[in-house]
Amino acid sequence: MKVIKWISEKESEGKKESIGGMGGWFNFKETGLRWKDYIEIWQDIAKPYAGAIRESVVKNKLRLTGNDHQYSGSGVPLFEDDTIGSFSFRGWGDIMAAIWSEEENKDYNYMDFYM
Repeated sequence: MKVIKWISEKESEGKKESIGGMGGWFNFKETGLRWKDYIEIWQDIAKPYAGAIRESVVKNKLRLTGNDHQYSGSGVPLFEDDTIGSFSFRGWGDIMAAIWSEEENKDYNYMDFYM
């Protein structure tokens, strides 16, 4: 699975959601969580989508907040199967914290990317 484009929420209307939802408060009370810990929360069918977000975020050095995800012109991942990833502010903060905690070996939590 690949992210082919980052689109606006308006452009995402009517598209099927393949991954997303509410946040799990990643690394809020514990420290030292990384991508391997985060990816375990997803069902196997959603894991390729999460991995595609991670690959695109790292490749493009994206540090998007939940606000960026929902309200910027290019915050929603569009996948090659024409589905999207749509998250709450906390949910987006979770995935970004997991990605950048792994990449930078730093203990981020969802609040670092919430808004």
